[in-house]
Amino acid sequence: MTTAPTDAAIFHICTRAALDAARTTGAYHPESLAHEGFVHLSCAHQVLPTARAYFTGVADLVLLVIDPALLTAPLRYEPPAPLPSAQPKVDDVELYPHCYGPLDLEAIVDVIDLAHFDGRPPHTDTMTVLRHHRFERLPVEGTLYRSTWRSAEELDGGGPVGTAMIGCYTESPRSVSLFHRLTHDEVWHAYGGDTFLLHLLHEDGRSEVVRMGHDMAGGEHVQYVVPAGTWQAGELAPGGRYALFGCTMAPGFTGRCFEAGRVDLLRLSHPQAADAIGRLGVTHGSTQMPPGFAE
Repeated sequence: MTTAPTDAAIFHICTRAALDAARTTGAYHPESLAHEGFVHLSCAHQVLPTARAYFTGVADLVLLVIDPALLTAPLRYEPPAPLPSAQPKVDDVELYPHCYGPLDLEAIVDVIDLAHFDGRPPHTDTMTVLRHHRFERLPVEGTLYRSTWRSAEELDGGGPVGTAMIGCYTESPRSVSLFHRLTHDEVWHAYGGDTFLLHLLHEDGRSEVVRMGHDMAGGEHVQYVVPAGTWQAGELAPGGRYALFGCTMAPGFTGRCFEAGRVDLLRLSHPQAADAIGRLGVTHGSTQMPPGFAE
């Protein structure tokens, strides 16, 4: 049974190693394409049941966020092997998307850790932004970003005189900035989309929430300077779909100027911001950027 695709995004679960191999060849060819003639895909609500059914115990899984409009191979919605019940259904048969050819890398507009996906479908507006800007994900934080400028002039001690980037917070697939501090001031700019929030934990123990956006009467800022040494995190305001923003720094950003904030330590220093810290603090893994990042 075949139906026309109606989803703004479809998804594929794979290992990070399989994705890396696809990037070296220019297209994604899983074993199912050779054995069954198609690539197994999922709608948003089908991702987590599929993960539980087929990927339990598999390490280092990522989720490919695919724009179906950018696939060159035929896409069909068909019944798979039985899985937990979900919508949509046709004659009580669960339909899953199948791609009858290699996945074009150009159609993959985002890659996230599977553990960070909550099953919510991306909005069409969000997919338009992802398709246009072709973001990457920041190490440690997982924020959608794209570097747009790095000065050719270098500081005496190394590193660029200035840098700029475009970033995006999204409801789904989730993009936030986890708590971190920098050794230089950072200038934030609100470009478009919905309101977003900057959570700031100051060195003197104060905390504040800065609203970024274009509602001047509502106290929102189009530009805001976060001082060096301030713990900062960012997320969409409740009800938002996406927010497009920019950050500029002088001296410029390098991985050496970054430190992420652990939940346990930040709650000790700023207990009044415990809720935001719980959502946006680092609970495991490194608090430093990978060696050589943005150098």
